[in-house]
Amino acid sequence: MNRRLMFVHAHPDDEASKGAATAAHYVDDGAEVTLVTCTGGEAGDVLNPSAAHATPEEMGGVRARELAAAVAAIGFTRTYGLGYVDSGYHEDPAEVPVGTFSRTPLDQPSRTLAGLIRRERPHVVVTYPEDGGYPHPDHIMNHLVTMRALELAEDPSVDLRDEPGGELPAWRVPKVYASSIFPPERIHALHQGMLDAGLESPFSEWLEKRGDREPGPDPDARVRCEQQFVRRDAALRAHVTQIDPDGFWFGTPRELERELYPYEGYLLLRADVTVSLPEDDLFASLDLAYWDQQVAAVTAEG
Repeated sequence: MNRRLMFVHAHPDDEASKGAATAAHYVDDGAEVTLVTCTGGEAGDVLNPSAAHATPEEMGGVRARELAAAVAAIGFTRTYGLGYVDSGYHEDPAEVPVGTFSRTPLDQPSRTLAGLIRRERPHVVVTYPEDGGYPHPDHIMNHLVTMRALELAEDPSVDLRDEPGGELPAWRVPKVYASSIFPPERIHALHQGMLDAGLESPFSEWLEKRGDREPGPDPDARVRCEQQFVRRDAALRAHVTQIDPDGFWFGTPRELERELYPYEGYLLLRADVTVSLPEDDLFASLDLAYWDQQVAAVTAEG
């Protein structure tokens, strides 16, 4: 029984910065790994000085090409784009432009994603935490859309025939996670490791700024994927407008990172099986053949 995993991301580049090595790990291990990207990233700022020539008018096309290169580096089995317009980062929700992803009625993108869930029938879906991981309106919307789509996809009474894949039987995803790219344990391990090695830590300013904040939770699941860090880094570098190869993302020597924190972390949002935390596999505790049979039986009864 082939394992099926779906990542739902807000923008091009999120697939590279949140779970890229995990995705590559499962691809290498024979799983089907699907990527859904909700927006085109049109409102992204140019964060790499060497790409300062990219104009706002060009950003949609540029980021689509960057995404294609990152997808090739990671090796996703299939990819989908929902086609919504990037909202841009706004601390005040009132400033988010009308017509963008986070200002879209929730059920519109949720129905499309639900159809894709019925088509792909993933055993595991990875989205973002309720707070988005950080307060970008599209990241918060990404969580809301994913959770609503899961409800729609599993309900046999919901008619999704106007959506791609929506004509297929209902499907309930047994495990749902949120990506956790900078859990406290990772930050502290890499920060202290850099200092112990006599190097300047890229996390010093991060920790100083967040000293008065409540630290987030450590992961419920840690996927060991250091062998795929090379693919993750290639995907990051593919996003030339977003990632400075001399900047923060590459501030820790990779040999040190592999030694100190060879994982990517995830928070468990939902599980229909008994789990033992922390997990080392997103598919842990799942009897995939049994699950497929149970969902098929429930769908037939519905």
